[in-house]
Amino acid sequence: MTLEELVALKGGKYADSGATVTGTQATNYRFLVVNEDVVFTALTDLDDNNLITEWGISGKTIKSGMILAAASKKALKTVTVASGSVLLIKL
Repeated sequence: MTLEELVALKGGKYADSGATVTGTQATNYRFLVVNEDVVFTALTDLDDNNLITEWGISGKTIKSGMILAAASKKALKTVTVASGSVLLIKL
């Protein structure tokens, strides 16, 4: 199964430069896949844990192909992309 099929199957979301996606328990964005090298300005889980701080990626470029998910096993709440693009995947 391709990433595009995963996004379409569960109603995932694409976000690129300047976009903010707000997730909820219902949207259940459980992980994201970096489509183009990305820099985040906000990345939190449903408990408002700051994943940028947790992972030490403030101002860092995350390379295409990386898969990221919250350690809390919670859905992603806020994803703000400064540059690049990601695919948010629902489970």
